[in-house]
Amino acid sequence: MNNYQEQLQKYLPDIEEFLTSLLLEETNIMVASFEETEAEVIPEQLQKTDIILFARDENAEMDFVAVLDEEWFGLLSSVMLGVEEKKFNEVTKDLLRKFSSELSATLKKKFDEEGEEHNFGAVEVYQLSQLPELMNHTMYHFAALEVEGLADDNVRAAFLIGDPEHVVVHEEPEEEVTNEEEDADGSLLHFEDEQEQENKEGTPQEVVSGKYINFEDFDDNTPSLENGDGNSMDLLKDVEMDVSVELGRIELPLGKVLQLAKGSVIELEKLAGEPVDILVNGQRIAHGEVVVIDEHFGVRISNLITTRQRLAKLS
Repeated sequence: MNNYQEQLQKYLPDIEEFLTSLLLEETNIMVASFEETEAEVIPEQLQKTDIILFARDENAEMDFVAVLDEEWFGLLSSVMLGVEEKKFNEVTKDLLRKFSSELSATLKKKFDEEGEEHNFGAVEVYQLSQLPELMNHTMYHFAALEVEGLADDNVRAAFLIGDPEHVVVHEEPEEEVTNEEEDADGSLLHFEDEQEQENKEGTPQEVVSGKYINFEDFDDNTPSLENGDGNSMDLLKDVEMDVSVELGRIELPLGKVLQLAKGSVIELEKLAGEPVDILVNGQRIAHGEVVVIDEHFGVRISNLITTRQRLAKLS
């Protein structure tokens, strides 16, 4: 057991670095507990709304399962989509596929550096109710993880490693030799006799009229939508988003607005030298300072709005 715990501990810094770069917040992960647990009691230790990220190492013949609670939906959607989505649906399922794919690529790079050979297939996303059908072991190493530094301190995560010494043995059904084959042969002969009799007597045949259908010819150069990996997140990368810089704002009574004329000066609430706000689709994501680049105004980002601040505003 200690060997598996040490292996998990060795790769935690890489997972922390990945989460920090994705969520833009310093993330720390600690193993709160690590114990061997029977497969049948694992679902009882989790919540019904937990989501399963399942992968299997075909070389080692071991299951690797990450368990995330529904709070991760809000974290990932707020960063990757700009909106908070806390329900399990096709959008969040696609997000988790994208998230697990990028995390797998990070870990694979680390495996190659360590000279370890693993043959992981695609990471699939399931609900907790589907976990018992996926398990290929009777015993699992259960690691409860504490994740610190994220916007919601209540996020939960766990990791399961299948024990290769406790594998589920699937019993193959025995082939029973009965009289069914003989009955089937007898029925077949009887059916053939009836067919020969009908052919001799002649049976009326139904006349079916056919109509040729012309299908439209498609141009070979017509672009097709390729999405073979089941991940539609790449389709969003070309979506244009409105980026604007807010210098400041102030509320004026209607009377003063009507008095505005050419040459009038409006004093904003923001002080000179204060960083300006950078907005994406009207949502504040960063602060910066105004610069001039080749006779054009620009903005240099000084700091990003944290996930905690964005979620606090959404709630």
